[in-house]
Amino acid sequence: MASNLTNIASKIQQQASELQPSNEEQRLSLLQSARALVNELEKPHERIMRMCYQESAIFMATKVLIDLGIFKILAKATEPITASKLAQDTGADRALVERLLKHIAVEFFVDEAGPDTYIANDITRCIASSGGQGAIEDTFQIVRVANAVPDFLRETNYVNPTDKDKTAWKYAYKTDQHFFDYVNSPGRERNLEAFCNHMEFKTVGLKWYEVPGIMEAAFGDAKVGQDDVLLIDVGGNGGHDLIGFHTTHPYMPGRLVLQDLPAIIHSLDSASLAQQGIEIMGHDFFTPQPIHIHGAKAYYLKMCLHDWPNPQCIQILSQLKSALKPGYSRILLNEIVVPDEKAEWFETSVDLLMMQVHSAQERREREWTALVDAVGGLRVKHIWDVEGAVEKVIEIEAV
Repeated sequence: MASNLTNIASKIQQQASELQPSNEEQRLSLLQSARALVNELEKPHERIMRMCYQESAIFMATKVLIDLGIFKILAKATEPITASKLAQDTGADRALVERLLKHIAVEFFVDEAGPDTYIANDITRCIASSGGQGAIEDTFQIVRVANAVPDFLRETNYVNPTDKDKTAWKYAYKTDQHFFDYVNSPGRERNLEAFCNHMEFKTVGLKWYEVPGIMEAAFGDAKVGQDDVLLIDVGGNGGHDLIGFHTTHPYMPGRLVLQDLPAIIHSLDSASLAQQGIEIMGHDFFTPQPIHIHGAKAYYLKMCLHDWPNPQCIQILSQLKSALKPGYSRILLNEIVVPDEKAEWFETSVDLLMMQVHSAQERREREWTALVDAVGGLRVKHIWDVEGAVEKVIEIEAV
């Protein structure tokens, strides 16, 4: 153990000395080494106890404090606030607030400034943001599903879930509604808002359109005027990626089109999006692309196919294939590609999340290739790395 600790510590020291603040690959590599150090120091029973006690409690405490509005209060404050004052301002019991804050401080979600006195840090402010709060509220719904998964799998004889109509989500919530139908149903506006804010939160970090090599490969041969369609964001939610694309490349000619289900599109500020050069269009990606936008340079889907088992993915890709101009148009998938070895926690966590909610999955490179081949008339041209990000860009062309 001592020898391994020394090696890891030496590696961390070297990585830290070479770290460039803007280099995401270096940061992630150093973070991985730091986790290896923790793993070496933490005893097996300590890790198990942390999973059993700490991790479930931090999720619960964070959700309750979000419901009380305490993260927003702390994020706005310029001075430390006592738990007693926070309880008074929110109408909650003082002892309860003290206990919840004491636990989240263990995870550095807030900083202690004295006995039962707290001040916001960067994590506090992140949780207080609409995206951070949405991510937590949206995924908190899955706690009930996770608790039901062992029974669901036992009753289905431990068969890997691949049927969109037979999911742990439906089993846990005792509903016939698919997740997307559930959050879009009347009376669940808060669920839909949390989901949309969660999707916005996922856009944090380096973007594919900020990587010159990917932009050159995807758009280097684009022949578009101002009236031609350059990029269609299919199932693009609030248009976060298109907004970022336009901000990064404001002078690139061609139209930017945002598509999603009518319920999502109708909730958007179309005037604000239009000012950013984005058109909106209600569209179900299981149906054919409108003929007037056939032949666009790129049809882009961010983390859409991981929501669906293979038969539905083939249907989605088949509809896009019909819109492609051979030799010119591309389908760009911004998706996780799970490595065969040494996967990261985010890749495997989202995979199991997709299993629970949608009976879907994250895919390895060979699985992506097989899926695209199964459509017929399409092939994976290249899988682009986004400087170490877990979400790659899968470039697909017609053949």
